[in-house]
Amino acid sequence: LGHGEIWCSTAVVITQCEVFLGVPVRQPQHQGEEAEPLIMTAHSQASRLPQFIAALAATLGGFVMGSQLGWTSPTKTEMVSKYSMSDLDWSWVGGILSAGAMVGAFVAGSICERIGRRTTIILTVIPCTIGWAMILWAPGTWMIIIGRALLGAMSGVLSCACPLYTNEIAETAIRGTLGTFFQLQVTIGILFSYIIGAATQVIPFSIVCAVIPFVLSLAMFFMPETPTYYLKKGNTNAAKASLQKLRGSQYNVDEEIASTQKILDEVEAQKLSFAQAFSTPAAKKGLTIGLAVMFLQQFSGINGVIFYASDIFRDAGSSMDANTATIVTGVVSVIGTFISTQIIDRLGRKPLLFTSDTFMAISAAVLGIFFFLKTGNYELAKNSIVKTVPLIAVCVFIFMFAIGFGPIPWMFIAEIFPPAIKGPASSIACLFNWICAFAVSFGFPLMNSSLGGDFTFWIFGAISAFGAAFVMMFVVETKGKSIEEVQRILGGDSDGSETTIEAGYKR
Repeated sequence: LGHGEIWCSTAVVITQCEVFLGVPVRQPQHQGEEAEPLIMTAHSQASRLPQFIAALAATLGGFVMGSQLGWTSPTKTEMVSKYSMSDLDWSWVGGILSAGAMVGAFVAGSICERIGRRTTIILTVIPCTIGWAMILWAPGTWMIIIGRALLGAMSGVLSCACPLYTNEIAETAIRGTLGTFFQLQVTIGILFSYIIGAATQVIPFSIVCAVIPFVLSLAMFFMPETPTYYLKKGNTNAAKASLQKLRGSQYNVDEEIASTQKILDEVEAQKLSFAQAFSTPAAKKGLTIGLAVMFLQQFSGINGVIFYASDIFRDAGSSMDANTATIVTGVVSVIGTFISTQIIDRLGRKPLLFTSDTFMAISAAVLGIFFFLKTGNYELAKNSIVKTVPLIAVCVFIFMFAIGFGPIPWMFIAEIFPPAIKGPASSIACLFNWICAFAVSFGFPLMNSSLGGDFTFWIFGAISAFGAAFVMMFVVETKGKSIEEVQRILGGDSDGSETTIEAGYKR
């Protein structure tokens, strides 16, 4: 998780909720010490059940987002036939979700600060309902694209508001556990779409997806607003009442409220101008590395695989039914995401990033070889055993993404930026991630149809191979290091012993 103090109004997360958006974190003083979050001083008498319930309710937003991400995979055949879509049309249907998310992500932080995290989450049901209605009653492709854009904007909002809410209501001892709920729900939502989409036609499937935001809003209606939001608005009594609901009636909230208010005051005092914040070499290098890992995450081709999984297996002539194979990959993604929560803090970021990219490169190369053999009508590609290669390769690809390049970039950008630039730098990195996601999801089917599956996957494999080398040469290990140590390394001190950089300044 991120060290230092985060003040961010527009930063967002897509697939991970480890970046604390608007949640200041007290900086550790030496290596190995845990960061102390804004409102999360652990007390043994605090009840954890209300926190788990609130986190589960909020992270249903991840389920909403996952169901929208996975919708394109099982629906393509019926939708293309019904609306006579070209490859370009379907690229827009798939890719516009990420484009809409850019807009939602950009404004989400400001909305959360104005009307609250809880209210923001509740109100997403309105645009989501309109978006699904446009898809259900679309007279043509153009309305489907507009509906998907609206759903994408809400995915961007939820990817900010839900993790923000979760991190602001959790105490230290269970912050990590609750922090994994959002990404886990995203993968479950994708799997849900794969299963329901394969079992039903587009209309009933879309109706089911349209109901999910109502469940989210209803659940959040009974949850309290975060204490942090109330304190930022100067409403101490409401903050105490909220924290009391989240910690239980036997918990003394005064100490935690006072600690929260103190850190908020410190964060406000440390704000710098944009130019000042990015003036140090460490800040510049940190931003460069942060953008690079975001680029490598998306240009591994993961969104193309998720959006068009059924197409991949159908084109490969897999021995398993395409929809069934897609469901298998969804299960693998859920398992991989769960495992990642157990090993990230044990093995470190850099080894997992390197391993993830290495095996994704190998998997993509194997997929490319298979499509090369199939396109060339080689007898080997017709072998029943060889036909299982696409399923195995895609499963390995998704699993390795889930344990490495899926969750870690979001944690990583929270750990490499000093407090003074953590907000704007995280915003830039997250917006850049959505841009890359749009490019891949829009370009994947076009590349596949024009270049063929072989060259498409070889290109993504080459990018992942480059990424593995980049990780080894330039990415710093942040596990167990304080923000000062990370900044010293980024500033050119390889052992982190000379220069101290704090809050964006060098001294």
